[in-house]
Amino acid sequence: MPKKIVYNPKTLAAPVGPFARAVRIGDILYISGTSALTHVSGPIWERPLPSDFASQARLTFENIKKVVEDAGAVMSDIFKITIFLRDRDNFDKLSEIRKQYLPDAAYISTGFITELIRHDMLIEVEAQAFVGAKD
Repeated sequence: MPKKIVYNPKTLAAPVGPFARAVRIGDILYISGTSALTHVSGPIWERPLPSDFASQARLTFENIKKVVEDAGAVMSDIFKITIFLRDRDNFDKLSEIRKQYLPDAAYISTGFITELIRHDMLIEVEAQAFVGAKD
């Protein structure tokens, strides 16, 4: 039976609730919903957040990268992402930014248009990565 390994990178703020930034079970790393607030400390309602979508999206992917690297993996190990957008008008911008972090398109993706925890949050991303033995 694989054991569960919890990841809370020191390069990120403590989670805003009773959960981990990521959990590895076997060869799979499950990354919690991550945003442009993930690296900022303090109460979630008071954490400073860029107002523009591009800045939030880049910070979100940078924060995911920190979790992936803390687990000894790289961004290309991601095989699934789930994206939550506040506004569908940002989808094209997201596609361009996502290509910078995941250029090979060797992953599956699901997207939702939804409200997020804060009214000024424009994106949140959850991911899964394969961190087992590489060929």
